[in-house]
Amino acid sequence: MLQRLDSARLAILAVFVAAILFVAVNLLANIWFSQWRADFTESASYTTSAQLRPIFENIKEPITVRLYYTDAVGRVSPRHAQYYARVRDLLQQYSKLAKGMIKLELYSPEPFSDVEDRAVGFGMQGLPLNQQGEVGYFGLAATNSTDDEQVIPFFSVDRERFLEYDLTKLIYNLARPSQPKIGLITALQMDGMASMSQEQLQQMQAAGGEPPQPWAIMQQIREFFAIQNLAPDITHIPADIDMLLLIQPEGLTPQAQLAIDQYVMNGGKALLFIDPNAESQSAIANLTQREKRKPGNVSGIKKLMAAWGVRLAEGKVVGDVDSAIRVNMAMNGRPILSDYVAWMRLEADHFDPNDAVTGDLKQINVATAGALEVVADAGTTVTPLMMTGPRSMRMDADKFVSMPDIVSLFRDFQPQNKREIIAARIVGKAKSAFPDATDTVKEAKQPINVIVVADTDLLMDRFWVEVNQAMGQTVMSPTSDNGNFVSNALENLTGTPALSSLRGHGVQSHPFTLLDDIRRDAEMQYRAKEQGLTSHLEELEKKASAMQVKQDGSGAAVLSEQDKRTIETYRADILATRRELREVQRALRENIDRLQGSITFANTAGVPIVFGLILIAVAVVRHRRRKRRATDV
Repeated sequence: MLQRLDSARLAILAVFVAAILFVAVNLLANIWFSQWRADFTESASYTTSAQLRPIFENIKEPITVRLYYTDAVGRVSPRHAQYYARVRDLLQQYSKLAKGMIKLELYSPEPFSDVEDRAVGFGMQGLPLNQQGEVGYFGLAATNSTDDEQVIPFFSVDRERFLEYDLTKLIYNLARPSQPKIGLITALQMDGMASMSQEQLQQMQAAGGEPPQPWAIMQQIREFFAIQNLAPDITHIPADIDMLLLIQPEGLTPQAQLAIDQYVMNGGKALLFIDPNAESQSAIANLTQREKRKPGNVSGIKKLMAAWGVRLAEGKVVGDVDSAIRVNMAMNGRPILSDYVAWMRLEADHFDPNDAVTGDLKQINVATAGALEVVADAGTTVTPLMMTGPRSMRMDADKFVSMPDIVSLFRDFQPQNKREIIAARIVGKAKSAFPDATDTVKEAKQPINVIVVADTDLLMDRFWVEVNQAMGQTVMSPTSDNGNFVSNALENLTGTPALSSLRGHGVQSHPFTLLDDIRRDAEMQYRAKEQGLTSHLEELEKKASAMQVKQDGSGAAVLSEQDKRTIETYRADILATRRELREVQRALRENIDRLQGSITFANTAGVPIVFGLILIAVAVVRHRRRKRRATDV
């Protein structure tokens, strides 16, 4: 009995000692290892890239970062408390990397205090905490030695996964003395009303349309670069332009073509977006003229492209059945859910992993893109940066001028077993597109460096970003890497790569690829059967309508018995065909839903079930072993 009591006391003492050791180890770990981090996320979302260290180590002038946080915010929303701890820890890490050139100041604004007045003066947005009017703050204001300011009015949880990128960008902008200047030539209304002519504005107002908003990509570019708009009839490129950004440059005059040509021949860099079917132009045309806009004249830039070493496949839009984006639309008054083969979601295996522009990207959405072809004997090397998969096909661009028939495009799709180039980098000793011009450079003084992209729609908001309003500020949440691709290309061509290693961290896509492949193949078979039934139905209806109806003297219809039997046969066949068509459509939905449910169950519940069965098997084996040992004794 005494031995049993001693054992119980020892067990209680052991538990007590273990609890003390657990607390002690945690306290010591917080002290000794507070700056250590382990990142097990798939995209390394919490890892500071080695490429970023020069941003902090090369800061020449002190930067003061003021972090404002009200404790009451964390009491109301524990998630914000965790978010604040992450922001604070990351800024402390940056301060250490900068060796004191970043001074972090922490403030807790109290109502009617000087700290609150200073926070409001910097533009901090107060979060209402209760009905008594109490507000809390969670924002940041940073300044450099020349009183430049960078402000985050309120840390929105919608952008938490982009935190390291946002903070690094803020420090980068304050530490850099000036922004590289980009010369922009475009026919698209990327700056909203500011880029529309007076005539277009008047037509839009007369049609009752909403004024277009500036594209999010323009805001992102302006965060790191100064933009100077250039006219399509420009005669020379200003000397302070660091690179050219050409986006659907329509109507280039011969003088402008020569100016761009000589700029590149003399070592200037260029990023070109050209599109066989710019959907943004059609959208503006709908607002102003209520009709689809025909493609503009881009022959001028095509002449320069040929000299650089690529051409745009004439009158063709490229599609990829494996990368097709699934869309929901209405046709003939009924909803249609189908893969739109001309809208593609390209993933990592479609990009060049060895190029700094595309190496870290995960996903890019493109729409009615063109195909680039290599021009022989141009003296340059063309390296694809973005390609379709092998099950791709070129389609006539005319099919997309008006509302396309998405189901027919999917049903009639015939893969050509060839990967098409959507974006490419061109490097080499190109020759001038104007060999007969006087007083000009005939061959590039150094290897040219030009990137050409056969799509402009990837720049539109709908294909890469969600723009929302929160706490009085515009919050952009990227859903794909379209914007990152543009920023990476601009930084690479201007020689200022800094943040490309961080941009892709927040964009994650984990689709059921096996499910998509099986569903797509099954749907193609059903769509073919559906088309056959639809054609048969149309033929029967035509035959029934073509029956000649005779009239008697009073005008009443007179049908022979044979005609009546024929019409009844047609009607019965029509009804049967319609029933079969509805059955095919219903079976398609049921099969897809059943398949999706099975695969989803296998992915989510399969592992726990298998693990549970393993545990049960282990328990049974152990039980039998104990029983066997007991029997032996």
